[in-house]
Amino acid sequence: MITKNIALNIKTCLSGLSFSFDELILETKTLFENEGIPGFLKLLISLIDNIVVEHWKASDEAKCCSSPHLNRSGTRSKTIITSLGNITFEWTLLKCKNCGSTHNPLKEFLGIDKNQKHSNEFEKICMEAVAENSFRRSTVGIIKTNENINFNHRSLHRWFMATESDNISVKHDDLNVVLGDGTGFKRFVSKAKLERTNKIREKTGQKPVEKTNRGEVRIVMGIRDDNSIVPLGAWASESWKVIGKSIDKVNNPNKKIAPTKVANILVADGEIGLNNGLGVLAHHQQRCLWHVPHELKPLMKYQEKAGDEDIKYTLDQVHSIFQLEIPEKDFEAVTTEEKVELNEKILACELQMKLLSEYLEHKGYSKASTYVSNARSNLFTYLKYWMKTGVVTPKVTSKLERLMREIGRRIKKFSFNWSEKGCAKMTRIILKVITDPKSWEAYWDNKMKLSGNIRLSFEGVS
Repeated sequence: MITKNIALNIKTCLSGLSFSFDELILETKTLFENEGIPGFLKLLISLIDNIVVEHWKASDEAKCCSSPHLNRSGTRSKTIITSLGNITFEWTLLKCKNCGSTHNPLKEFLGIDKNQKHSNEFEKICMEAVAENSFRRSTVGIIKTNENINFNHRSLHRWFMATESDNISVKHDDLNVVLGDGTGFKRFVSKAKLERTNKIREKTGQKPVEKTNRGEVRIVMGIRDDNSIVPLGAWASESWKVIGKSIDKVNNPNKKIAPTKVANILVADGEIGLNNGLGVLAHHQQRCLWHVPHELKPLMKYQEKAGDEDIKYTLDQVHSIFQLEIPEKDFEAVTTEEKVELNEKILACELQMKLLSEYLEHKGYSKASTYVSNARSNLFTYLKYWMKTGVVTPKVTSKLERLMREIGRRIKKFSFNWSEKGCAKMTRIILKVITDPKSWEAYWDNKMKLSGNIRLSFEGVS
């Protein structure tokens, strides 16, 4: 450990004894406006550089040869963008007299990469800013906080595309529920890339891909028994089948020997592709009870051209059927008779859905009839699972829907012409920031190498 007492001396020039308290305040303010914290940091780096260089010369830190002999070999200038401003400082180079190799002790000591242009703490601020706003607006907002910061939105975008803060682990063994959903985004389509793709498809006898700027980003998240949310990832323009297989593969490297499920229940909105693709991750499926009437109404109104009375009757029936709730009393206090009674109610509600489907078919609403019939099998999984285990699981995807609204706000309202890679990366960052802040902070603590080995304190003036 290097321990040094550093004295900060401030030069004062007092022209006589005829200045006021206010003048003292204004001159102090001018000093720190001109130099401020960046000036102090520059001074501190200079002092640390000298300490570390002397430490290197007196120790065996250099591993360049069997008997290194280090001498000072000038300095180099380095500018790094930080939250305190653009900091320019000098660092001392050492040259080995025996082998001729050059060393940069301060760079090694502070863990600064060779081509690093900004600090990691500043990158964290930037990534949290772009999760809330566009690259241009984020740049303007950050610069407004400190006029000594100088960068542009193009640099910010490069840092964003290079960051690894969006990495999310899909390996979990403690999930109760898994949920999935998707939302559209305006995609940038490269003409050259489209031509290359179609040439390949032509050789394999496939139909050419038509140019479209519509993409879709899909997310998957889990819920633990304690109701905490776990992000599993985000994918742009990838099928649910591929997504499900990729998650399953990570969690089941030895699937043939000991296959396991990622979660107990998949809660979904009824999309066939989603149900089939993510179905491999869970033992059971629960149809989102909010989506059923929400999707049934426009289906009847716009596709079936149903009258208002028929729509109202159908929705009233659905809402009535969905009134079943888990008993408020503790699971241990629920008797066998009560469970039998609840099971009979479930069967009765499933029968009512069957009769409703038949009624809609009789009225000529075949699409609505098919929709109700398909939804009937997984409506009450949350109740059946509770009766077996006592574990309460959601019957709607509301937690995911709120998250999707926030993601949609960022990728639709503030930006367009996304690349698929960029859109997926932005979605993962939002996922981590909102649903898993501990993992987000842990990533940055590790990247910034926060060890607690430095403490700065003001001990007075002498």
